[in-house]
Amino acid sequence: MPPLTFFQPGAQPDDASQTCPICGKGVPASPRYPNYVCSACFVEAADEDGYLLDFHNISMTGGFEAVYRATRQRRDSHICYIRGIQCYANEARFGGIVIQPISDKS
Repeated sequence: MPPLTFFQPGAQPDDASQTCPICGKGVPASPRYPNYVCSACFVEAADEDGYLLDFHNISMTGGFEAVYRATRQRRDSHICYIRGIQCYANEARFGGIVIQPISDKS
């Protein structure tokens, strides 16, 4: 099973009881993020023009930053698109980044 893109206390790597809302692949269950995208879909995140994005915490204590993968230029938005689906990327509660379809943002 691919790794989570955020820290989830109690997550079991072989758990696939939840599904990625983009591709349908099984992912470890997350009560806090019940509709997060899997790590394979996470790396497909792009802006509205199709330019690939990377997301990360800005320090050990958290924060959020989006950058263009090719140029490392900062992007001032949490909005991204994966396979044409509008999504919202954000800092996860216990570290890392979580992406969810925009209708399921929490």
